[in-house]
Amino acid sequence: PLLCVALTPVFFRSRIDKVGAEVREAFGLLSSHTVETVQGLTEVLNFEAGKTRRAEFLSMVDWFQETRLPFVSGNTFRQVFVDVVTGFGVLSVILTGTYLVNAGTVDGAYMPLLALVSMAAFLPVAEIADVGRELANTLGSTQRLKAVYDEEVVITDGDRKIEVAATGPDGGDSGGIGIRFDDVTFAYPNTKEPALDRVSFEIAAGKTVALVGPSGAGKSTIAQLLMRFWDPQSGTVSMQGVNLRDYKLRQLRQTTALVQQDTYLFNDTLLGNLLIANPQATAEHVEQALAQASLTAFVDALPDGLQTYVGERGFSLSGGQRQRVAIARAFLKDAPCLILDEATSHLDSISERTVHDALSKLMVNRTTLIIAHRLSTIKNADMILVLDQGRIAETGTHQELLSRNGLYADLVNHQMSAGVRTAAA
Repeated sequence: PLLCVALTPVFFRSRIDKVGAEVREAFGLLSSHTVETVQGLTEVLNFEAGKTRRAEFLSMVDWFQETRLPFVSGNTFRQVFVDVVTGFGVLSVILTGTYLVNAGTVDGAYMPLLALVSMAAFLPVAEIADVGRELANTLGSTQRLKAVYDEEVVITDGDRKIEVAATGPDGGDSGGIGIRFDDVTFAYPNTKEPALDRVSFEIAAGKTVALVGPSGAGKSTIAQLLMRFWDPQSGTVSMQGVNLRDYKLRQLRQTTALVQQDTYLFNDTLLGNLLIANPQATAEHVEQALAQASLTAFVDALPDGLQTYVGERGFSLSGGQRQRVAIARAFLKDAPCLILDEATSHLDSISERTVHDALSKLMVNRTTLIIAHRLSTIKNADMILVLDQGRIAETGTHQELLSRNGLYADLVNHQMSAGVRTAAA
């Protein structure tokens, strides 16, 4: 019986390990569904999808219970089996000892000692079997963690540092970083058509380049490649003449400030969300950044000022306010390279003019890449690139592109016509 108890984990191991992995997977999917429902509560209410999400949740709960039941049943059966065999083992010692005492082979005074020794022998072996039961549940979680750990790291770190030119006090071209895209082709995973197809252009240090074009033309993809969120399948993206793959990721991303259309805010104070851009920023720097992003009046009106919690994903702030927080972050980061990805799309006309003036100051002595549809944010760029279906269709200044009556002129005319219709309405 002692040997049988010792081998119990081996007999039940494969079955319990398999079921344990299925249980952890089911629990992970159930937790993910719950988190998504809470985070997407606005959409759930807007589309009256509460009943559908509830039905999906209950269905996943049933699936989780059905998956977990064999796991619990298997562990219970093994525990009962161990207890029964342990009891049988102690009983067999007592019965054998009784027979030997009656036969005169063993002194009866040894019987209590034999019973205690047999129980003491079974206890550690039974505990090892219990550890095996807990191990099955742990291995299920470990396998899921191992799958993440073994995932191939696509973006790897380089070993070179970026040499940044000193910023000129007169607002010349001595600041910023030179950027070059050379025959870049990139396609997102599980997609057939490339987002960028043999794209080449150059941004001189301290200059401003605007990207325009229809939705899906590849504008935001260029920004993501510049931040090395992805690497191109072919071609090179370089700064200061060096391939981005050769730079240290930490320094590369410290050198570039990205202001996106959709700003993510953490469930923290407003100050905490600002300091993520520069944890060493002083109170004076924060106040200056707030003023430059036209946030001072808004912060002064908050009951706790900068210590006000913004809620999960910043739900207590409007879209425009979240976007101005992102712009304040860019001021705090004070990076030589600036990427504005629809940075003023959520602002009203009055706020846009104010923030546009602030961004104009921010872009001085910085290499700037602007992704925008609004004419007011791109017409003064040193160069405008017009993208269409992942390729550069036109290149030039605002006036040059208008004179060609190409895609850029069509986009501008369409925007002006829309504005006239809106004003008339």
